[in-house]
Amino acid sequence: MYHVLIVDDEPAAIARARRIIENRTEGFTVAGTAHGVDAALEFYRRERPEVVLTDMKMPKRSGVDLIREIMSGEEGRTICVAISGFSDFDYVHDAFSNGAFDYLLKPIDPEKLEQLFRKMKAELDKVSERSTPGQSTGKISDSEMVRRISQHIRENLSGNNSIPGICNEFGISQPYLSRLFKNVHNCTYNEFLTNIRIEEAKKMLRLEQYSIGQVAEYTGYNSQFYFSRVFKSVTGVTPTEYSRNMQKEKL
Repeated sequence: MYHVLIVDDEPAAIARARRIIENRTEGFTVAGTAHGVDAALEFYRRERPEVVLTDMKMPKRSGVDLIREIMSGEEGRTICVAISGFSDFDYVHDAFSNGAFDYLLKPIDPEKLEQLFRKMKAELDKVSERSTPGQSTGKISDSEMVRRISQHIRENLSGNNSIPGICNEFGISQPYLSRLFKNVHNCTYNEFLTNIRIEEAKKMLRLEQYSIGQVAEYTGYNSQFYFSRVFKSVTGVTPTEYSRNMQKEKL
């Protein structure tokens, strides 16, 4: 039985999530609840639940803070899920950057939660089958595994490089993937992926041969708007502004 911690400052939201988990999932039990990040961390450090469902917007500290602290731990075995409203896009983006497995929108849809928990159970079962974390990689070192993943990303930049996609491709678990990049590059997998994508996008923009939409698609972004937003968050300018600046430097 896998243990779940639900974190939300709204008691009604906790009650709804608990009810859906208890009625719609198998192999999981709600081990505890918390109304804030500090209480959640105290419970997490004491009980080590396998799954943490956390709201993003809470008083004092956000769900991003909670996910960051949990995923930066040495164990890296806990799966974190962000719970968010439609207006919390930036929180969800930050949650993924810090190693969140997936997210659910409020109010929680029972069918989507059920689907997500089936996916998480498959991941957790993989972990529990290993006597030592990372055994599936055999004699491959952490550095070598990261090198292989990096090469795969660069050769398939427009493909499925999501955390589940990479885990399926290399036969590793999401917690192990998160710990791998923390150990080798001191960053999350999503931060590493974003850096590769943006560096390649900058190269393409300097060539002045591709539209913004083409650059976005080639570097793995389904939305030009989202690509532009991420590009600006990394470089400080939009893709259009970056392209114009490169043109001015050539004059």
